[in-house]
Amino acid sequence: MTSKVLYIIHNPAWTDCRVADTLETRGYTIDHVCPPFGDELPALDGYAVVMVGGSEEGHVAEPDDPPWVAREIAFVRDVLARNIPFLGICMGCQILAGACGGDVGGRADGLCELGFYPVEPTAEGASLFRESQCFYQAHYEGVTRLPAGAVLLATGENFPVQAFRVGENAYGVQFHPDARLDKLTPEAIASDSLIDVKGAQGVDEQIRLAHLHEAAIQRWTEAFVDGWVGPAAHGRPDDRTGQEDVHAATA
Repeated sequence: MTSKVLYIIHNPAWTDCRVADTLETRGYTIDHVCPPFGDELPALDGYAVVMVGGSEEGHVAEPDDPPWVAREIAFVRDVLARNIPFLGICMGCQILAGACGGDVGGRADGLCELGFYPVEPTAEGASLFRESQCFYQAHYEGVTRLPAGAVLLATGENFPVQAFRVGENAYGVQFHPDARLDKLTPEAIASDSLIDVKGAQGVDEQIRLAHLHEAAIQRWTEAFVDGWVGPAAHGRPDDRTGQEDVHAATA
């Protein structure tokens, strides 16, 4: 049985990922593809897990500009049809919503989230967010209408959809569990395209909050991965008890 993870990224430099590293410690191997830079989306045969990361361009509401957005939306529909465990992070979360019939857009006032912001678990997501309720965010669009049948797991003051589940094993999170303290340097934060947008936290505040929440986010990520797909030694995690742990915590 396969232990390969397909990780769709939108910049070839963005291979560093806390979630992917956690999967590797559980015995998975990671394949990266980057459609905005010309990579073709591969056949899904042989993949145990699929992830889609964030992006600095592209809009689910305008999927043909650039055209890789529409291709990824269709690809995620196929992932769901095959019952392959899925995680969408930031743009990936929005793609999951779009693939299932939800809506994505920005706020009327142009406010963004750049920095560390609390999320509020719903009753269905309470157990999933025991380890952390504050995460790094970097976005100015979000899911404005959940797909029919999706389960809202966490909300937020500025963007009401922070985490949701479709079916048994497809998750979207608007926040970035992939981002780590060692990558959030003052230089990286100061150069972010959102740093001067309304709602963005200052450099010093982001560094302070990164130190404060790093350990809890790491624990959250490990607990999420263990419940979502479990160790690779069990084979492809389509209908395993490890999934039931997450589902039970969010049902």
